[in-house]
Amino acid sequence: MRSTNRAYRPPPIPDDPAIIQNELTEAHETIHRLLRQISKEQSRCAEVTRAYNKTVSSLVEATRENAALEHERDLWRARAESAAAPFQIGGLTLDLTPAEVSAIRKAMARLHHPDAGGDIERMKAWNAALDPLDD
Repeated sequence: MRSTNRAYRPPPIPDDPAIIQNELTEAHETIHRLLRQISKEQSRCAEVTRAYNKTVSSLVEATRENAALEHERDLWRARAESAAAPFQIGGLTLDLTPAEVSAIRKAMARLHHPDAGGDIERMKAWNAALDPLDD
């Protein structure tokens, strides 16, 4: 029966100094080659990190600018929606907000819509007068 207790035994050290020097030179070359590979990988990693950080900062800046533009757009939209639209009846000019135009349109529909027993021609006239104000 074989013994299961096998310990690692390094090869014997040669007695010839030239062989030892040759192995030492090969080991130094291998170490130098591995150090160069590590240095290249570290440089690649640093470049990827720089590119990632630049991308993240660009995205943060773009998001900030987008939020500012959306805020400005919302302000302009609110101003436009609250701005009064001039409405002329004969020689009289009225300034109406979009909400007021919508309220007038609904009131005229309740009065003049054909389904409610109203006059279709009056409904068409009111729609024609209010349509330019919806733009």
